[in-house]
Amino acid sequence: MVKVVVAKADTYDEQVVELAIKELLDELGGIFQFIKPGDKVLIKPNMVDALE
Repeated sequence: MVKVVVAKADTYDEQVVELAIKELLDELGGIFQFIKPGDKVLIKPNMVDALE
């Protein structure tokens, strides 16, 4: 089974985005479910802005 989680950040403020990413990883069981100490990891949030 594949689990997908989604979070909304109403701003690109670094603290807001960081909290959203932390909540997503926690929902998936924590970051250490995926990486081990010493691993190099890039997290690329899919960030878009509404068209006006």
